Amino acid sequence: MNASYWSKMRAFGQFLFWLFFISFLIYARDPVDEPSFYNLFTTLSFHLSLSVSLATMKFAETFFISFVVLLTVIFFGRFFCGWICPMGITIDASDRALIRKKSSSFEYDKKAAKLKSLKYAVLIISLLTALAGVHISGVVDPLSMAYRSYAVTLYAYFDRLIRIIFEGLYYVPLVNVISEPVFDFFKDHFLDFNRVTYYEHVPVFFVFLTVLLLSIINKRFWCKSLCPLGAVFAISSKFSIFRRIVDPKKCNSCKKCQISCRMSAIFDNGQKTLEEECIKCFECLKVCPSQAAAFKFTAPDFIKNKILKPEITVQKTENQHTKITRKTILQGFLASLFFIPFLKVNANKKIGSFYIIRPPGSRDEEDFLQKCIRCAQCMKVCPTNALHPAFLETGIEGMFAPRLIPRLGYCEKNCNLCSKICPTDALEKYEKTDKEKYIIGTAYFDKDRCIPWAESINCIVCEEMCPTSDKAIKFRNEISFNKKNEKVKVMLPYVIEELCIGCGICENKCPVPGDGAIRVTTPKSAEGINRF
Repeated sequence: MNASYWSKMRAFGQFLFWLFFISFLIYARDPVDEPSFYNLFTTLSFHLSLSVSLATMKFAETFFISFVVLLTVIFFGRFFCGWICPMGITIDASDRALIRKKSSSFEYDKKAAKLKSLKYAVLIISLLTALAGVHISGVVDPLSMAYRSYAVTLYAYFDRLIRIIFEGLYYVPLVNVISEPVFDFFKDHFLDFNRVTYYEHVPVFFVFLTVLLLSIINKRFWCKSLCPLGAVFAISSKFSIFRRIVDPKKCNSCKKCQISCRMSAIFDNGQKTLEEECIKCFECLKVCPSQAAAFKFTAPDFIKNKILKPEITVQKTENQHTKITRKTILQGFLASLFFIPFLKVNANKKIGSFYIIRPPGSRDEEDFLQKCIRCAQCMKVCPTNALHPAFLETGIEGMFAPRLIPRLGYCEKNCNLCSKICPTDALEKYEKTDKEKYIIGTAYFDKDRCIPWAESINCIVCEEMCPTSDKAIKFRNEISFNKKNEKVKVMLPYVIEELCIGCGICENKCPVPGDGAIRVTTPKSAEGINRF
């Protein structure tokens, strides 16, 4: 069979898995009957499974499938990174557009190789901070990052671009006869129900773009040097039995495989392979002029060298620094000692979180942040575009966790999609009929902006919109003076806090421009202190 066949198969496999990923993302909207189907990709991460379990001190059952992936990696090596990972697929696609400075001799990049051990430090930092109750794993995990980046930025940009194009074509005679049916097709199958606009899309896109641009340094730099899930798979791949084998009789040491390897896994003039870095892309098979390389099932090197052929000693090479060393462990441990207090010292919890409203069903704030993996699936599935990624409003530890912004969208009373799709139980599962039991905020009136209070003109929008069975917004009739100093009878709205669930529809529909005249804040406790 032609050696390039496997490279083409891998490219086709990547495209197929990318389509699956995009399909799951696009169709994560009402109805969501099988939430485990839609959040499949994030639950594949064994890194997230470990970090959530450590942060909560409880086994994350929803990540059971990640153990299956890990077991497969132990047998077949880091194929997941090369075939399935949507972040890896995106990096491979973007790599083609990046221009790098090539070395004159095309020799193996020793500096890039030395940086490979950084991913183990990132993994250690991620797990130790999770153990200390600071869950940053979701920010750096490739599967969580991929879903968040696609949902909050790329899909939102695509949605907006398509609408702009076809809404412009609507005013072009004759063209609109064709464009309108096409636009309807897009709206039915690809676009969101609403115009999705995410409040903090720029920081999300900046992180995503930074990961892509790191490849300017070296191909797949993120995957080789920083990815914590890649570190997990690299450790597991040391035991893999599906390995690259080179026939020394056929190999002419042309280094074409070494130069083309996107993971810098090939060294020693193409003769040897770092199995923990090999992602089974089969590019080396494609470029080998003598067909000296092949992938076969064989025993791991440590078994060959220590059991099957104990007389053979392993020659030290320039690549052994990619292993987990005591120095790497110490670096990760010391960095964690710095990051834990750095992330925990958070004044914004006291002064800047008054308007941070979490989705319904969210746990206690600290418990919620420990379980939330920042995947943005709840934001994507929200039918009213109410949920948005936070940035630094609750400090670094709350970065990219979901928050509800009522002025942009409200929490629909007959909806529990965010609770259903959450893969980590950061949002408690509940039935639609129990929605009023989950209080996410408390509304109050800004009397200087409210039309009845400030202008003595009746306005009943907020009361009409209030969805609770017993209206949380009511009126009292009073005699007041309008701007003409005329005595008028006006209905003044007020909030019964015990009935308010904080859904935000009153703020969303308030006709006052800019900030609404009625605002929703974090819910109050019995003592009147917000839950932060």
